[in-house]
Amino acid sequence: MTVDSGGGTEGTAWSLTSIEVLGAEILEFVTKGEKFGNDEWTKFVDSFEQWGEFPRVVQKVEWNGNTVTIKTQSSEYVGEAIKHPFSSMRALARSEGHDVEWPIGGLSSDGLDLLLIWPLEKERINADEVLRSHLSFGDLESAEALLTRCASALGSAHEALSSVWSGPPNSKSWNSLLAKMEEEIDSRTLWRAPFKPGMNTILSFGNMPIKCFSESSDGKIRIRPTSSGQINAVAKSKGIEWPAIRDLASLLRDLSLISEGKIDDLVKTSLRAAIINSWVSVQGKLRTDGARPSRSLEIIGGGLAIWEYEQALSSNIPRNGAGTQSSHHSNKILSRVSSIQRRLFTIRIFSLLSIIGLFGGSICLVAGTYDPDQLSPFVGIFALILSLGMRLLYFAMAPRPETVFS
Repeated sequence: MTVDSGGGTEGTAWSLTSIEVLGAEILEFVTKGEKFGNDEWTKFVDSFEQWGEFPRVVQKVEWNGNTVTIKTQSSEYVGEAIKHPFSSMRALARSEGHDVEWPIGGLSSDGLDLLLIWPLEKERINADEVLRSHLSFGDLESAEALLTRCASALGSAHEALSSVWSGPPNSKSWNSLLAKMEEEIDSRTLWRAPFKPGMNTILSFGNMPIKCFSESSDGKIRIRPTSSGQINAVAKSKGIEWPAIRDLASLLRDLSLISEGKIDDLVKTSLRAAIINSWVSVQGKLRTDGARPSRSLEIIGGGLAIWEYEQALSSNIPRNGAGTQSSHHSNKILSRVSSIQRRLFTIRIFSLLSIIGLFGGSICLVAGTYDPDQLSPFVGIFALILSLGMRLLYFAMAPRPETVFS
């Protein structure tokens, strides 16, 4: 169903149509840069709601995919067309986080962001390009330092966003969405989680590729939000928000895509650890609802692993009827799910034995205080030692977040 288009013909410069994905109706915004003359730009701008410093009269417009460079008589801008429009950027910008370059203006339709713009900075150093250069030259130390700075900026931004709004976990909706994605791609996997602790919902970015990060002229790493993708649009249409950890999983997924075939698994694990440790070390616990950030990443409650699984599923969802965008990394994650779940089953047995030992040992010690001649105190001490041993095995068997899917 066509919602709007530039003139309503096939030769128009843009179209805004309604599509169905995973049972939800979302919009798809498509631009055709070769048809965008100055007159067409004015017509395009007048068709939607303008906010902020958005230029209506331009001297030159150049499109490169979904990115546009705009030149006016006095200024230059760079913008990004949002393929699957969503409504959150102006809400996100209320955090006023110093680690984020918020857009200065945009176009929207019924509250959904279609195009966002920023001032053009020709000397802006993009982290994606720098990371690829480091990896191609084998400079892993510099690559790790760069990723550490990016993850620190992300953690700080999450703390600022959490101060604006935070809600309870939405485990029912998240598990339901996982089920729909599993069915859509026939993944032959099934994974559900309690999503706790530290899984409070925040005004997350939704998509966090490394190209979002850049170094400004003052030497500080900042985030420039990007289009958040098809699944995020589906979630927004259902009123579903995400936890901060999902953005972290998105960043780790992009690292895997960039480094695929360039580094071995041991080095990749080291780079993943640098990202995770840097994000965890950011001061504050608002982004994890008061829980220790490291605790929120542990696989027992779902942790980081369940969101890496979600990223693998979502990357395999068909786009525009043209097949999937699956990668070796996504398929690798899906192929490991069964073995990880078997390991989780073993870990939970140790946890159960630890609880039983603690409960039984406590009862025996209490009983021993009333009848010292009985064996209860000795049995109680043995049970508590057993409980401690099972607890230690529980933590020893649980894989560290950076090793689960490295």
